[in-house]
Amino acid sequence: MDAAPDAAQADDLAEVIASIDELLALLGLDSDVIELDDISYRTGIPVDRVQAMIRGAEAEPRSLPEIFQQRLVFLRETRLKSGGKQFSHDEIAAGAGISHGQVGYMLRGERMPGLKVLGGLERFFEVPPGFFTASDRDALCRALRPVHDSLTHTALLKGKGITQLAMRSSASSDMSGRLGDELRAALTFALNQPAPERDDPEVRELTDTMLALTPKSRRRIIPLIQGLLGLVRSDSEHPGEGSSPGAP
Repeated sequence: MDAAPDAAQADDLAEVIASIDELLALLGLDSDVIELDDISYRTGIPVDRVQAMIRGAEAEPRSLPEIFQQRLVFLRETRLKSGGKQFSHDEIAAGAGISHGQVGYMLRGERMPGLKVLGGLERFFEVPPGFFTASDRDALCRALRPVHDSLTHTALLKGKGITQLAMRSSASSDMSGRLGDELRAALTFALNQPAPERDDPEVRELTDTMLALTPKSRRRIIPLIQGLLGLVRSDSEHPGEGSSPGAP
C-alpha cells in the first residue's frame, strides 16, 4: 500500500536534483555551492548520506524507530546550550513535558514515542513538525527546495534562459552562504541596470502596491503574476499531474 507514495517521493527528489544540476550548469557553478553541512543540520541526515543521495544513491531503508532515534541523538549533539554543552536528560524532559526515564529510553532506541511526545520534542529543539518522522528522501527533498529556488532566482536576475524543469518549484529563497552571495550579486546587478520603464506611472504604481503588501499576500500574488508572464508551468500543460509540494 505504501508503494505509490514512495514512488512519488522518489520522483520529487530526483526532479529537484535534476533541476538543480541544470541550474548549476546554466550559471557556471559547481556543486560545492550546496552547503551539505547546512542541509545535514536542517534534516538530521549525516553529511556523507546527504552527499550520496544527491549523487543518486538509493537511501537505505530504515524503520521509523531507527530514524527517530538517530535524529534525536543528532539534535542533542548539534542543538547545544549557550555554553556549548548538550542538554541534560532532565532539561529535555522538562522542555518536552516527559519524564527523565523516557528521554533515556528514546536516546537508546528502546522506545518510539507517540505524536504528543514527538511534538514536544520538536518544539523543544525548535525543528519543524515532521522532523522525526519524514523519510530521508522526503527530508532531503524539502531541504533542497530553497537551494533550487535561490538558483532559479539568481538565473532569472542574470537573464539566463530557464527550462520548465528548472521552474517546477518555487517556495522561499535561501540567502545564506555562497548561494546567497550569488543571489545578492545578481540582484545588485539587476537593480543597477538602466530601466526606463520604471518611470512608467503604471509600472511604478504596481511596484509600490506590491511592496506595500504583507509578505503573506505577496506569496499568494507573485505565483499568479509569474503564471501570466509564462514563468511557471500551467496545469493545462501537464494534465493529471499535481502541483509540486511546497517547502517545509
